[in-house]
Amino acid sequence: MKDNFDSLKRDDVVSVYSDHILVTNRTFTISEFIAAMMTLIKAEAGWTELKETWFREGIDCKILKPGAKSWQRGKVRITLEFQPEELEVGEIAETGKSADTKVVSPLEDLRQKMPKES
Repeated sequence: MKDNFDSLKRDDVVSVYSDHILVTNRTFTISEFIAAMMTLIKAEAGWTELKETWFREGIDCKILKPGAKSWQRGKVRITLEFQPEELEVGEIAETGKSADTKVVSPLEDLRQKMPKES
């Protein structure tokens, strides 16, 4: 079963609902979160270049996945991921939209009126 998580970019902004946060505000960029994590690690265990590498380019490693015939070489990096909520069937009915509803651009009606190029 594959997780439905998306990797976040350093400039993405997150706003959390929890009181248990690692940063000073409930709304923060991924860069701010990573800096806070690095500060916590520095305070707890002392900081080294290798520990910083975990957050930047990652460190060399190998993994063995269940069912794989051999190890796979690569890098491992600490990141923050986002998992979008999936609408429940009841929520879809309440909004009156189906899960397959396409978002229509406000310019779509203008595009329909424009002459087609050959």
